[in-house]
Amino acid sequence: MIRALILVILLGSLGWWLDREHQAGRFQRVDEVFLDFLVANTRDRFSMAKPQALAAAPVVLVKMRTSDKAEYAGWPPRPLDWQMILKALQPYEPAVVVIPETLFWGRPAPEFVTEAAQALLPVPSTVLGVEAELAASRNTPAFFGGLENSLPVFQKVQGSIASVPSLGALIAAPDELMRQQAELGIAITRRQKDSFLLPYAVQEGGRLHATVLAQALARFTQTPYATHRLALETGSGAYLSGGVFVNLTRDCEWVCMNQPVPEVDALNLMTAELAEALSAQDKQHLSGGKLIVIGTDDPQTGGLARLHAVALAEILSMPRLRLLPDWAQWIIWGVAGLAGVWLALFVPRSKALQRGALCIFAALVICFLAFQSSLIWCPPTIPAALIAASAVFARIAGRRKN
Repeated sequence: MIRALILVILLGSLGWWLDREHQAGRFQRVDEVFLDFLVANTRDRFSMAKPQALAAAPVVLVKMRTSDKAEYAGWPPRPLDWQMILKALQPYEPAVVVIPETLFWGRPAPEFVTEAAQALLPVPSTVLGVEAELAASRNTPAFFGGLENSLPVFQKVQGSIASVPSLGALIAAPDELMRQQAELGIAITRRQKDSFLLPYAVQEGGRLHATVLAQALARFTQTPYATHRLALETGSGAYLSGGVFVNLTRDCEWVCMNQPVPEVDALNLMTAELAEALSAQDKQHLSGGKLIVIGTDDPQTGGLARLHAVALAEILSMPRLRLLPDWAQWIIWGVAGLAGVWLALFVPRSKALQRGALCIFAALVICFLAFQSSLIWCPPTIPAALIAASAVFARIAGRRKN
């Protein structure tokens, strides 16, 4: 009984200290490595979105069709067109508006640029694309045109960035008035055989800059760049708030599949005040705090807007990683403590370390199987430390062999 009492006090004190250290982030890297291992063995679950899940994703494409270009004030659409579309979206309260195409109409700026910029004010978050091109050589410095401080940079990058595409130059940026109401992201795409690739990040000078794809996801999931983690070690991937995981290629790119997403014709939005142009289905698509992607669209070749809408819908329709709630983790710590008491009271000293290692291994296997089946995981640091401490205690002061 004395041994059990001493062990309980020891484990209670150790658990309290470990919990404080864990909350302070001392063991964060250990937990991240463990999560990366779990995800690396289930990556196929994040590679192809199911059609029904894709249709339910909170992403809508508002398309301006090239076949309707005569209906607009100009082509590409002019600031007046954008003002009308953005104003028509306001009653639906979108969470994020993404415009991958560069909204620049030359100098001097045409009319209604100010009005188009003001139409963005009610939107909680807007991401505008900056047209860019990749570098032919990694040794060539990128040209930013004075925008290097306006583009977000990833702060948590683990692994080598050697395979990440290099930024060559920014070609065109949105009109300065539009920029004041939005955040900027690099809009770029690559074609590989029959697939389109959207870089999640591009490198320059040892830093990784976020693209429109990464920026839109960061805003929609409300993930600060201090916690937006890029893991480039065991196959690339990005971890965001809410358990969102982005399964990237080793070049840190998303492979965009040619799948349908909910669409709304921009002309119907522009004429909604004059006539009941929007159907009930269109209104349902736009409502509910959605991520709305707007841009020109060609049925034959598609466009930046469609590619980003499909990619965002695919990513947000993937299953989510689920961290066990605090109360469930406490139960696991309790079970680890009971395993420690068993080691100290019933296992001979000579076998304590061996049995303790087996307990830790069994716990990791159970966690692995739970993640495989339901994508549920628990940080292993504290329960493993409790069992390890119990095994050492049992080896020193445990039951003598009969």
